Amino acid sequence: MSGAPDESPTIMELTRLPLDGCGLWRHGTLTPAIVVCLILASSFIVADLYYYGVLGELPCQASNCSSTIPQPSVKLMMQDHMSHYIHHYGAEEFEEATSLADLPFITPNFITTVHIFVGALGGYLVSSEHYKIRQIAVGVFQFRIFLDMMDGVVYRRQLHQSTYVNGWGTLGYYIDAGADVLASVILVYGLFVYLARHPPRRNEGLPLRHPPEPITDVPVSRSTIQLTLVICLIQGCMRGMLWDRYQFAFHSVFSKVLHHKADAMLQASIFNSTLTRAVLWLWKLSSAEGMLGFVFFSIFLDFTWPMLVVIRKYGFIQLAVVVTISQLHAWQVSELLAKAA
Repeated sequence: MSGAPDESPTIMELTRLPLDGCGLWRHGTLTPAIVVCLILASSFIVADLYYYGVLGELPCQASNCSSTIPQPSVKLMMQDHMSHYIHHYGAEEFEEATSLADLPFITPNFITTVHIFVGALGGYLVSSEHYKIRQIAVGVFQFRIFLDMMDGVVYRRQLHQSTYVNGWGTLGYYIDAGADVLASVILVYGLFVYLARHPPRRNEGLPLRHPPEPITDVPVSRSTIQLTLVICLIQGCMRGMLWDRYQFAFHSVFSKVLHHKADAMLQASIFNSTLTRAVLWLWKLSSAEGMLGFVFFSIFLDFTWPMLVVIRKYGFIQLAVVVTISQLHAWQVSELLAKAA
């Protein structure tokens, strides 16, 4: 049958269409970046199953009982996956091998100052129009987070403190928090420069809409890009403050020394309950670092704008749900242990 040839795109051609400048799929197959992220995600799932399965019971801290099981850290249980399983343990092993904390010029604040400059380099690289350089920027930011973990390791080693907790109220605590906010601002500015130079197309960032709307040739306005990034930055700050609030609340409850065995056993039972561990695990994904983890994955896989739109549209809802569950559980735990001496 004669006629004009079918000029509709083939399945192979459709898989080559870019999503955010480069595209998740290339030549109809998985990219190395996707393989790396799948391996990481699988490793984190296995690590979570192992970590939450072997913690054991909270040791009885009363004077009339003893336990050889180390007390797990609430902060570590709420830490995002990259910081927990890679940066935290990596920093601990590095300090153990090098005795970095013993060097006279190495202080936590010195390391914090260094990672501010590393973050500035990452912000510059993430604004690049070249996909590979933006991937390198993700690595630079991960090194910044490693240094952020390292200043905590040095702080604890120099104070001969083994418990993994925040130094609430200290000067270093506020310097570290300020450095984290500054790094987030630098990242947001770098993303703005990149997105302003290469604006995404309308409806490109709505992957959850059914049926999906077609991507148009109309670029997203600069004001929309600015608003999206500012909302994400505000949300990140809120997540950081709320994470710190509930970390302090749960740490105070579960690290409290109870002098009656029955009270200590009740404390241990609550700590080891499925609900408590689920609440603490939810903050792995809901912390500021957890949100940044999703942003870094999106940069690495080159679908930055869709991820930012998802965070803008659904992030506050997800955060509100986690805060509600955490607050209700915190009230419940406080009420159950109110009479504990």
